[in-house]
Formats: sequence, C-alpha cells, structure tokens
Amino acid sequence: MSNEEDSSGQSTADNSGQLNVYADVYKVLLGGMMVSTALFAAAIVRALLQPQFVPLTPEWIKQHYHWRVIAEGLLAFDPTVIMLIATVLLILTPIARVVVSAYAFAVDDDRKFLFVTLSVLAVIMLTAVLGLFGLK
Repeated sequence: MSNEEDSSGQSTADNSGQLNVYADVYKVLLGGMMVSTALFAAAIVRALLQPQFVPLTPEWIKQHYHWRVIAEGLLAFDPTVIMLIATVLLILTPIARVVVSAYAFAVDDDRKFLFVTLSVLAVIMLTAVLGLFGLK
C-alpha cells in the first residue's frame, strides 16, 4: 500500500483510516436510528389497531419498569413496551457511537482522539452511575 499524498498534503493511507472511522460511526448511528424508528412505527400501528388507556402515573410507571413485565409485554407485542424499548435504543445509539469511535481510534493508533473519546465515555458512565444513585 503506497502512502501517496493528496492535494491537502495528507497521505492517502491516513485518509482511508479516517474514512473508515467515519463510516463505522455512520453505520452505528444510522442503524440505531432506523431500528428505533421501525419499532416506534410498529408500536404506533399496534396502538392504533387496539387502543387502550395508559395512565402514565408514577405508580403505573414503577409497576412497568421490571424485566418480567418488559419480557411479557414484548411477547404480547404491547405497544407501550415496544415504545419503551425503542426509546432506550434511541438513547443508547449515541453511546454506541462513542464506543465504536474509541475502538476505531484504538485500531488506528490515534492516541489523542482515543483519549478524548474515552474521556467522553467516562463522563457518560459517571453520569449514569450518579443518576442511579440519585444525587440529591
């Protein structure tokens, strides 16, 4: 593989590595968005076909945030559970992007951007942990 320079003075090998990083990140973001959109659309169609009242009171929400309820709702194709899963997937998509970026920077041996990306990931994880403990 030759390391020819392009018009900007960078080697083509460097550019192909950068394009590969951006392509991987793009695929993660696009995939997460498409899957969550499809789940939202399916849940909306299901909810319109069989409408039901969902109170969304704090008590109702606490009763429905359990693995057993989510598993049963998934098997029954409950639109509320499907929308919950789509929302979680949509929230996790940017986090997956950070993880994929960190991996790509590690493979490309780009230490500066790897450090920045891992710092962002550490902040995300710290925020999630502090949120679980409920800072007051």
